[in-house]
Formats: sequence, structure tokens, C-alpha cells
Amino acid sequence: MDLKQINRAVEGYLPQADEADAARLRFFKGLFELQQRRADELEAVAAYEPAPGDQLDRAYLAGTAAFTAAPVVVAARDLAATCAQVAAELAAHAGLADQAAFALREADWDELLGGADLGLAGSDPVAFVADVVARRGELGVPTALTDDLLAMALAFSLRPHLQGPAARVMGAVSDDAKSGSHSRPLDCPVCGSPAALSRVGEVDTLHGGARIQYCATCGTSWPFERIRCGSCGSRSQEGIHHFHVDGDEAHRLETCEECGQYQRVVFANDLQVPLALEVEDVVMAKLDRIALDPRFSARGE
Repeated sequence: MDLKQINRAVEGYLPQADEADAARLRFFKGLFELQQRRADELEAVAAYEPAPGDQLDRAYLAGTAAFTAAPVVVAARDLAATCAQVAAELAAHAGLADQAAFALREADWDELLGGADLGLAGSDPVAFVADVVARRGELGVPTALTDDLLAMALAFSLRPHLQGPAARVMGAVSDDAKSGSHSRPLDCPVCGSPAALSRVGEVDTLHGGARIQYCATCGTSWPFERIRCGSCGSRSQEGIHHFHVDGDEAHRLETCEECGQYQRVVFANDLQVPLALEVEDVVMAKLDRIALDPRFSARGE
């Protein structure tokens, strides 16, 4: 993560944020700092070798996540230590109810992860989180640690273990594979997670018509087509629409008539603050609430 850019973006948003949004931004700023600090610690003691470049190119073009062929080794003890730090941050600064904060502080992450499938953590992180939540009784997860809170703590904790290897993977994928007229990967080409958001900005041949997808799980960004559904891949110009809140054209919902799904899109040229995709992921949470509101209409512009 670029913490300097993240700090600039947060400072740009704070003057116009209400009290709740300001608290959320400050919490995530602290969380990002923790994640990056932990990532630096893990990078100093562990090495990851991606698959050969030609193999990565083939996987990228086929839409196959690179970690499936060359998983990251995630040790239970290391992940437990990360989870304990993240849980403490959540308990102290996320504004949780007392019972939830207590459950996070008291959770024995070494015991909880002792029976978890750590192979999934380094090859399919979304499946890993779902597996731990599904097996919570078997793994001894406290009742007060709800499914949502458990999933959040695990997802936030995986990022420091994955982002360094993910950067090496994308550095080894050739520019030829990332450009060209072929279809871009729909999900993250490194860890396989769905994109958290999309960014539209300046025209850039390498970045697929000035658009990139962003994965919050491992931090990967990859080129994507300007007119294409980020959920199902539909290219129907008539069926893809954009909505924005009055007065904020930088943050939009892209809806697709074909699949009925939506994606959050930040239009970088309309932003009034420095761009940091981690911060945009936080700021655009309000669009999720709009999209899930039954009054929301997908007729579009």
C-alpha cells in the first residue's frame, strides 16, 4: 500500500465528512497502517516465487487465478498473529458493541486456526474465509464472534500475507498479456476474488481503455474494458447504466440488466481529492447501501 497517498486521500475527505464518516476514515487509516506494517514484517522473513512468466501469461489470458498454481504459504501461527493484531484494532477503534469487541479481544486465534485449511488461505482466500465461517462450530469460534465479524477479521488479516506475493505475480505478467484486444480477467487474476471496485480515468492503452479493476483482498489492480459489466462480463452498451448521488459524479454505481448486479466505479477525473483505491473502497460503502435499497431503480441513464 502507498500509505502516503492513502493519508493524502483521507486528509482530503475529512473536511467534508460528517462525524460518522470521519471516524470510519480514521479507523481504516489506522487499519491500513497496521496491514502494511505487518506485510513488511512478513516480507522480511518469507519468500514467494511466482510461477514462470509464460505460465502466468497463459493463466492471465485464461482468467485463471495465479495463486491456484503457485499458492502463498500462509503459516497458521503467522496468520494467527496477524488476526490478533487486526482483532485488537477492530475492538479498539471500529465502534463495535461491547460484546463484539470483547469477543474479538478474547478470541484464541492460534486455536481457532489450528484446524483451518491454510492451503485455501494462500490459494483461494475467499473460499478460505467461507470455509472457516462454515466450520465455526468445529473450530471453536465463540458464539459472540458473529459470522460477519469473523469474516471481516479474517479478510483484513489475509491482505498482509497476500499483497507482496500478488505484486510479484503482476510484475511477472507481461505487458503483452495485460494489453491487446482479448477479454480481460473478470475476477482478480492473482487470488480469484471478485473486484471490489473499478476505476475510470485517463486514457491509457495498457489499462484497457482507461479502466482498471481493484481487488481489496490482495491489492491487485488490472486492466479492464471501459464498457463491460464488472460482475458478469456483459458488453451490452444498452444494458449497462451508471448512477450517482446528486452533487457527486465521481462515485457511481454501474448496473447491468443482463445479470442484475452492480459495481462501484470511481471516475478519477471527477475526484476532488487524491486517488487511493483503498480509501475509495471505504468511501463508496455508501453506494452499497443505495444499491441494496429496494427503492433503487436500475433503469439507468
